[in-house]
Amino acid sequence: ELPCPVIQYADDTLIVLKAAVQDASRLKLLLDQFAEATGLKINFHKSTVVPMHVPECDIPPLLNILGCRQDHFPQTYLGMPLSNVKLNLSAFAPLIDRTDKYLGGWQSSLLNSMGRTVLVNAVLDSALIYICSAMLLPRGIIDVLDRKRRAFLWSGESTTSGAQCLVAWEKACLPKEQGGLGIKDLRSFNQCLLLKLLHRLHHPEESAWAKWMADQVNLASLRGACAGNHWDSLKELMPVYRAITVTDVGNGVRTSFWLDRWLPAGILMEVFPALYTHSLHKDASVAEVLSSQLRAHFALRLTRAAVAELATLEEITEDIVLTLCPDNRRCKLAAQDGILRAGPVYRAAQHAQSTGDCTFYKFVWQNHAPPRVRFFAWLLVQEKIQCKTNLLLKNIIEDATCNLCTTEMESPDHLILHCPFAKRFWLQLGFCIPANASVTQLWQLRKPAALPQAHYSTYLLLCAWQLWKHRHDVVFRGETPSHLRLILSCKAEARLWRCRLPHDDQAITETWCNSFCSNM
Repeated sequence: ELPCPVIQYADDTLIVLKAAVQDASRLKLLLDQFAEATGLKINFHKSTVVPMHVPECDIPPLLNILGCRQDHFPQTYLGMPLSNVKLNLSAFAPLIDRTDKYLGGWQSSLLNSMGRTVLVNAVLDSALIYICSAMLLPRGIIDVLDRKRRAFLWSGESTTSGAQCLVAWEKACLPKEQGGLGIKDLRSFNQCLLLKLLHRLHHPEESAWAKWMADQVNLASLRGACAGNHWDSLKELMPVYRAITVTDVGNGVRTSFWLDRWLPAGILMEVFPALYTHSLHKDASVAEVLSSQLRAHFALRLTRAAVAELATLEEITEDIVLTLCPDNRRCKLAAQDGILRAGPVYRAAQHAQSTGDCTFYKFVWQNHAPPRVRFFAWLLVQEKIQCKTNLLLKNIIEDATCNLCTTEMESPDHLILHCPFAKRFWLQLGFCIPANASVTQLWQLRKPAALPQAHYSTYLLLCAWQLWKHRHDVVFRGETPSHLRLILSCKAEARLWRCRLPHDDQAITETWCNSFCSNM
């Protein structure tokens, strides 16, 4: 006969009790006495009764006693869907509507691609932190959100086609250091936020939820009285949490003997794989295993490999003495105050999945070019700009002939480096373009002696950007290719970029302008 749980948050009170007439009558009496004693009148007409696994015939008497209206699951509570069963996708409609509201309020047609990237990172992703910190979003909802984010990034609309997506979404969701745009991978970020709940379980401090859960489940295995889809999602994340934590054993109650890292040798399941397969209780805690003879926790018959591993394990554990102190779980990714934050965990997860450092990261992102030019550079070094060869592959156009030279196919390498028009432009600036030069290695172009080394990548991006804009003038405005007009535009742009450089380096733009003037 446990007392009925009372959960309070802000001005809301949630009372859970048995669906019995006697219990409902006692609750109504207590609430009336509270109102009479304090003068705080309870608005029963604003309160609701939500039956869970209660026969329909038993509900009307309860409603008459309490004087409340009946409600059903799922429902929204504190801005999140609440239910006693697994939520279906329709329960997350308010979340999708909120995302649409953000997108509808932005003048996307006035934003360039990098501006939309900033809004996706700073607003859309941040708006999801609250719900992602409390529950694991279904794969279908993440797919819907990704479609909306992807469409806004590439087209500024609510939907987009594959031809408009210049780079794969999985690539765009990588960190910039790995060749992406730094857009959040929602699935991974959601899991990193939920790891904070597991960390709170093992470091309850002032958390009433964590203290209550510690009485309901065995923290070494997370087995106990709790059940449901939400709890199952936390249990599935436990291997990830174990991988980033180390346990200092005290009484051994909260530490898994096989799965946690509590010995210098490492995780025992990995160190003694043969012996682990013979274990009778694979989720046993350290206290349960060391409270009796070690041999009693394994099958009667062991393989030779298991026997050898058992001897080694007995030697390792023979000097371990449990104390009365609780186990202390340390996380190397937690802050100095012991709080685990999602940011370091997410970055560590992204780094663990990395296939290597990005060769163009410094060239594209560590410069003083405007954000939209950096985005252009990100596309250029991957050969993903909207040149004619890429448009031809998507069946958008039928002829990929370069408009500047009218002789060859307009590929990224041809347009920026090898087109006779482009090659003459670089030659006038003092560059020598090798026959094997590629935009994928644009930063390796040999610097002319007259140019300073400082901010050289910014200078290269300025020239490539102006070449791209000049090509647009020829294609879409019908202008004639002109080296003089191109160099003048480079000079004017260099003066505009002057304020983007550090104050002590702003004189460098004068050197750039002189290099343009000497070739007019």
